[in-house]
Amino acid sequence: MTRVGAGPFPTECLDEVGELMVERGHEFGTNTGRRRRCGWFDAVMMRQAVRVNSLSEVALTKLDVLDTFDTVKVCVAYESDGERFIHPPYHQSTFHQVVPVYEELPGWREDLSGATELADLPTAARQYVSFLAAQIGVPIKLVGVGPGREQFVRFAA
Repeated sequence: MTRVGAGPFPTECLDEVGELMVERGHEFGTNTGRRRRCGWFDAVMMRQAVRVNSLSEVALTKLDVLDTFDTVKVCVAYESDGERFIHPPYHQSTFHQVVPVYEELPGWREDLSGATELADLPTAARQYVSFLAAQIGVPIKLVGVGPGREQFVRFAA
């Protein structure tokens, strides 16, 4: 996940992991050159996007950015004051205080940039995408594996 500007970003990585995501994903504004904020996949926010936009499927970009990690995290819920949220909390003041609840999955530590078919993806990468689809409630049909327009894999999660 990425974001520009101020405001809450529960899964933001303010450490070397975030820096690596910025570097590998070339996360700088095209016009301004400003650094984007990066963090782990936030299934809570994606569920909201699916619901609000009536999405029936999604495309996942930049899977290749995660190639170097031993494990990858997915935010499956938020917690605040002992309460668990699987959708963004109604009150903005609560949202500013949430702590992400993560599921940690195995990484794949393989270069995905040459993948053209589902079978080319390592098992752990396929499992990660399937886990995301299950979390957000709609299929992920395309998975980006590099910056090129042709660098994607059709996925039927």
